[in-house]
Order: sequence, then C-alpha cells, then structure tokens
Amino acid sequence: MASRERTAAVLAAEILDIHGVADLLGIKRSSVNTLRVRRAARFPNPIYVSQGPGRHPVRLWWRKDIVDWAASRSTR
Repeated sequence: MASRERTAAVLAAEILDIHGVADLLGIKRSSVNTLRVRRAARFPNPIYVSQGPGRHPVRLWWRKDIVDWAASRSTR
C-alpha cells in the first residue's frame, strides 16, 4: 500500500487545478474558464468539481487530458 506522501506525490504529478492547467498551457487562469465554456474548443471536462456556498469552485483535471487536448490543438 502506498504511503500518504507517495499518494500525494502521484496526485500532484497527475492532477491539475486551474492554476496548473493555466501554467501548463501558458495562458491566464481566466482563459481556462473561457476554454471550458466554449463548446467548439472541446476542452476536457474536469474530473472533480466542488463549490461551497459563497466560494469559487474547485475544479481538477487529469494532466494527461490537458496534454492530449493541447497536442490535438497544435496539429490543426
């Protein structure tokens, strides 16, 4: 069984929040939200969304989904 530290490291390497997505794509955080709502962009859906009352939502994506999406965009 994996230790908590190992699990945390794997999750940090494989899962991105909106800041990680923006950094990976070289864009602003607000641009991630723009891509998310544009159907034509076919941006990957988050794997997790949580929003408490009066709080901004937390969204998480698989790194591979974002990398694959970006690669598919660069071939167009």
